[in-house]
Amino acid sequence: MWFSYMMLFFQAVLEMRAVVAGGMLLLGQVVDALATPIVGVLADKYSTKKIWHLTGSALVTCTFPLLFVRCWGCWMRNNPEYLSLWMPFYYAVLITIFQIGWAVVQISHLAMIPTITDSLQIRSELTSIRYMASVISSLMVYFITWIVLRATKYSNYIGPTDDYKFMNVSLIISGIGIISITLFHVLFKLRLRTEQNGIKTKFSPESDTETGEGILKETKSKIIHFLRMPLLYQTSLLYVFSRLYWALSLVYVPLFLEERLSVNPTEGSELVASVPLILYISSLLFSFLLKSNISKIGNQIAYLIGSVFSLVSCLWIALTIDPEASVVQIYMVAALIGAGSSITLVSSLCVTADLIGPHSHQGASIYSIVTFADKLVTGIAVVAIENYKCDDALDCPQYYRGVLTYACGGSAVLGILSLSLTTIGT
Repeated sequence: MWFSYMMLFFQAVLEMRAVVAGGMLLLGQVVDALATPIVGVLADKYSTKKIWHLTGSALVTCTFPLLFVRCWGCWMRNNPEYLSLWMPFYYAVLITIFQIGWAVVQISHLAMIPTITDSLQIRSELTSIRYMASVISSLMVYFITWIVLRATKYSNYIGPTDDYKFMNVSLIISGIGIISITLFHVLFKLRLRTEQNGIKTKFSPESDTETGEGILKETKSKIIHFLRMPLLYQTSLLYVFSRLYWALSLVYVPLFLEERLSVNPTEGSELVASVPLILYISSLLFSFLLKSNISKIGNQIAYLIGSVFSLVSCLWIALTIDPEASVVQIYMVAALIGAGSSITLVSSLCVTADLIGPHSHQGASIYSIVTFADKLVTGIAVVAIENYKCDDALDCPQYYRGVLTYACGGSAVLGILSLSLTTIGT
């Protein structure tokens, strides 16, 4: 929901200027980027991955609902100077805390995968399962949003009077998140113990494995060893461009649809939720297919296939998705975006898991290095895109269509170029 509806909420509901809204997203990405390597190093040295995950979850739970609620004092529209200072400051504080928590959650959760098994095939399957779970959670977000927008459809546009809809969605999602976190921290421990007793392993997931001691003492390679490997940076580029394509799609598909509604208002505001819903259903389907086939076709071939899907979707938008294009075409493009992004993201993370190899005690540090750049690149890209947006929407009525064409298409092309370098490097 951070990428999908944050910009829409800031611009359409809070009526924040596009550049300021882009700056808010950039702030979040910068905080996430700076926190990621710090969390990676600390999580490998201190405590367990589950404790770190629980701490990050608490920070996210406390701040996420407030991000989609009109800030205290933001109803004072008769004092625009006060509002122009207070609103960005208020949300900047919330975004900072939220993104620190998010970095902790993501890195600690990713770092659990190498500690569970030394098998590269199982790691790839776990990565696919993890992505499928994230897609399912995102599907729930869009489904809930679609229900709320459809049930409270009093206008064809999203505006300041729709603030309560975003608040309701964020509260429902937060409640589901609390339940999921509780189940994870109760059941994950019991499930691991059962599996390990079944195969008679010699280590516990919360002691030897997660602290990098015991069975992994012979693999105490310094992180500097990985920093000297060209493959680490090549892998990072694969992840960066796959994430950039995915993030820009999430940010600008709703804005593109809102832009389209200004031309075809009869389509209804629920299209802002139903199209991303199709996108995530496609993503879930292809991640499920990838789970059982990625070990057969290989990570790099899978990444290439996903990049081709991504490019085709961008070309389709450029050539046929004009304001008069049918909704069916938009749904088909959304399906291609979901397919391309899921394949490239999963395959790039599988390459990272392969890179870690037996060095699971340094998994958090390596994942933080690989994911560091994408936070900054995404934030800078959004600010640049919003900075070039016309002040008057009538001057560039299809601006976000161009963004989905050239920015997302460029990300896919750069991903393919990075893949060629990675192939040579390996």
